[in-house]
Amino acid sequence: MLFQVKDFAGDTGAIAAILRALDANAKVTGDPAAGQIEVAAQLTSGQVITALQQAGYEAARVSEPRQIHVSGSSTCCGSCS
Repeated sequence: MLFQVKDFAGDTGAIAAILRALDANAKVTGDPAAGQIEVAAQLTSGQVITALQQAGYEAARVSEPRQIHVSGSSTCCGSCS
């Protein structure tokens, strides 16, 4: 899940610690230039946002680009005629 975090100064470790309190296996990578973090965890986006807000971070989920459907490829759902 991708999140925009206001005033994110690149302290990915602090954010990871916050989320690991809820999911010990949470993985967080950050892009300070974009003010974004990528979270891989067994948490909902709402849980991530709430945890970050409680720690003083303003966060919002970023819509991730949809995969382009190409018939016959691994992204094919099989519903085309």
